[in-house]
Amino acid sequence: MAPLVALNTVVAALFILVTFLLMVSRQIQSVLRAFVWQSLLLALSTLILAVLHGSLELVFVAAITVAAKAVVIPAVLTRTLGPELRARREIASAVNVPVSLLLMLGLSVFSYFLVAPLLTGGTPGASVNLPLGLAALLIAVYTLAIRREAVAQVLGLMAIDNGAFFAGVAITSSSAIVEMAAGLEGVMVVLVVAILTRTIAQRVGSTRVDTLQDLKEGVPL
Repeated sequence: MAPLVALNTVVAALFILVTFLLMVSRQIQSVLRAFVWQSLLLALSTLILAVLHGSLELVFVAAITVAAKAVVIPAVLTRTLGPELRARREIASAVNVPVSLLLMLGLSVFSYFLVAPLLTGGTPGASVNLPLGLAALLIAVYTLAIRREAVAQVLGLMAIDNGAFFAGVAITSSSAIVEMAAGLEGVMVVLVVAILTRTIAQRVGSTRVDTLQDLKEGVPL
């Protein structure tokens, strides 16, 4: 059991590092790759915890996570938003990277102290997954708030779900059926948002939020 707990700790460290990378990446493709790696690490941690808890349901949940978030969602975004994903332009942000890194470090420390009272006598992996999952969730919320790019905001929204799932999977073994429904719902949401974003990009010429905010009511697109 000890080697598995240690391995989960390594995976959790990589998970939070990739979450930081998702925040500081300046290209849409880099953000998408960071999201895919974050989802794969989430699935790997879930699989490790499945072995630790002897839960077959968590194995199915890990498989669903890989299929929905590491395969289907990136494929949908790539297919519907190909030109936007390949655009070689920096993602506009309301806060610069050095300040954002300091704020994210602060959110990580805050997350640990916030959940510290819950870590005593927890299940294997909870002492790692719970604080880092909460930190990833808060960082993703921060990313969603400061990004000025619709596609990056969609991925930030999905990263919030990853953070919540990473924290929650260590303290509960939810039904695989429920997780499957949530995963399929997430795919459908991303599909709809992707189609709407592509339509906006085709008619406006950009998905940058500040550009969309400059549009005046009654002005033809």
